[in-house]
Amino acid sequence: MGLDVIPYHKMKALIIEDLAEMRSSMKSMLSNMGLSDIESVNNGEEALKRIQKEHYDIIFSDYELGKGKDGQQILEEVRYSNLIKASSIYILVTAAQTVDMVMGALEFEPDGYIVKPVTLDLLRTRLNRIVRTKDIYKEINKALDRKNIDGALDACNRLAIQKPKFALPAYRIKGRILLNEKRWEEAKDLYETVLGIKRVAWAVLGMGKVCYQINEFEEAKPLLEGLAATNSKYVEAQDWLAKVLEAQGKYKAAQKVLQAAIDESPKSCLRQQELGRVAELNGDPIAMRKACRKAISLGKNSVFAKPEPFIGLAKALQVSIKSGSIRESKLATQESMKLIESARMDFHLTSLQNLKCALVEAETLYNSKNEEEGQLAYRLAKNLMDASSDLSIDDQIDVFSSRLLFETDAEIQKSKQGLLSEIGDNKRLQTKFYRVIENSLSNKPGERLELIKKRATELLDKDDIEDAVELLVRGMAYPNADDELKLLGFNAIVSRFEKGRSDPELLEKGDELSMALGKIPSDNPMHPQIEKFKQRWADVTNEQNEE
Repeated sequence: MGLDVIPYHKMKALIIEDLAEMRSSMKSMLSNMGLSDIESVNNGEEALKRIQKEHYDIIFSDYELGKGKDGQQILEEVRYSNLIKASSIYILVTAAQTVDMVMGALEFEPDGYIVKPVTLDLLRTRLNRIVRTKDIYKEINKALDRKNIDGALDACNRLAIQKPKFALPAYRIKGRILLNEKRWEEAKDLYETVLGIKRVAWAVLGMGKVCYQINEFEEAKPLLEGLAATNSKYVEAQDWLAKVLEAQGKYKAAQKVLQAAIDESPKSCLRQQELGRVAELNGDPIAMRKACRKAISLGKNSVFAKPEPFIGLAKALQVSIKSGSIRESKLATQESMKLIESARMDFHLTSLQNLKCALVEAETLYNSKNEEEGQLAYRLAKNLMDASSDLSIDDQIDVFSSRLLFETDAEIQKSKQGLLSEIGDNKRLQTKFYRVIENSLSNKPGERLELIKKRATELLDKDDIEDAVELLVRGMAYPNADDELKLLGFNAIVSRFEKGRSDPELLEKGDELSMALGKIPSDNPMHPQIEKFKQRWADVTNEQNEE
C-alpha cells in the first residue's frame, strides 16, 4: 500500500465506547477520513455479540468501559476465540497509559493504541501508520484467514527474503504459527536460528515454550526465568515458567511466579484460574479461594467461564467450614453448596466434573457436622467414581484426597498402593501424591511431621536433593518441627551447596540451622552427626566466600 491513498471507503469499522459524546466524535472523524460503514456499541457484551456476527476491518475499543468488560477483556476473548480475522485491525483507545492498559496491550497484542484526547490529525496519523504496517503482512494474514497454514509459512519466508528489514517480525509470526500447529521441531529450529543472529525476547519465549512442550524442562527453565526477570513486558514468560515448575513438582515456586504475573496484569481470567488450580496443589486454601473468586468474577458471561473455579472455591471453603467460628462455618457451608449448585446448573458438566462436584458436596456436608449425610453423599459419589474407568493418574490423585476423609484405613492403603504403582518413577506425580496426603493431615500435625521425615529420607536416599530441600524447608515452618527434622533439613541444604547449587535464602537458613543445632547437648545421640554437618557446612560456605 505504501504511500498510496488508503481505501477507507471500502472498510467497515466498529467503535466500542461507553460515552455517547466520544462515540459521536469518533464516528464523525472516521467519516471525515472516508469511512461510511461505521457501527458503535456502548459495552463489551454487545461488542462481542456484534463481532461474532459481523466482519469488521477496524475495531476501536475504549480501554475503560465502565461496568462490565473493559477493552483488555474484550481483546483477550477476541484473541482466545479467534473472533476476528488475522487481517482485521484492533486498536485500544485510552485516556491514560495506565499499567493495566500497557500490560494488556502488550500481552494480547492489539495492532495499536491511541491516547485520548483523540483529534482528527492524531487519528489520521496513527491509523494510517497502523494500516500501512498491517499491509506489510497482508499475504500472511490472507493465508491465515483461508486456513492455509503452509501458504502462511511460505509468505513469512518470502517477506523475510524480499524485505530483510521485516525478517524478524516475519519469523516471529512464523514461530507463532508453528507453535499453534504443534510443529515443535520446526519451531525449535526457527528459534535457534533467530537466537543465533540476535537474542530477541520473543524468540527466547518461543524457545522456552518449545522446550516445555517436548519435556526439556531444565532447558526451558533458565530461558523463561531470565526473560521474566529482565523483561516485565513479557508476562507470558511467567505463565510458562509456572508450567515448567509445576511439571517439575515445584508447586510453591509455580504459585509464586503466577502471583507475580497477576500482580503485573490482574485482569486475565485464565491466569486467575491457573493460580487457583496451582494453589490447590500447593495446599494454600487462602490463595486458592482468592483466585477462584476472581476467576468467577472475571469469567462471568464470558467464553472463559468454567465450572472448575466454582468447584475449587467450594473446596477452598472447607477450611472455614471445619475450623471457623460457628457463624463462619455456617456461611461457608451455605456458599459452598450454592457454588456446587451453580456449577451443576450453569454448565454442561463432564463425568469428571460431576464427580468432583459430588465429592466436594460430600466433604461440605461431612465437615459441617452432617457426617451421616456426608457419608451418604460420598457413597453416591463413589458410584460415579467406580463408573469412571478412564480417570487419568492426576484425576485419581485428586480423588484420593476425598478417599482419605471417608474410607477405612484398609481401603486407603489399597488405593495408595495401586496409585503408587501407576505413578511409578514420575517425580511430578509423586510430589503431587504426597502433597495431597500431607495436606490431609493438617489437623494431625504429628502424623504430618512423620510423613515429611519419611518422604524426605526417601528423597535423600535417591539423591533427589532439590525435592528434599523444598519438602524439608516447608516442614521446618510447621510449629511442631523437631530437631530430627531440622537435622534432615540441614543435611539436605549442605548437600545442595556441595553440588554447587547455592541460594541466598538457603544460605541464611543453613547458618540458622547450624547455630540452632549447635546448641544441642553433646550427650544427645544426634550430636556426632550435627558436628559432621556443621564442618561440611563451614567448608562449603568458606569455599564459596573465597571464590
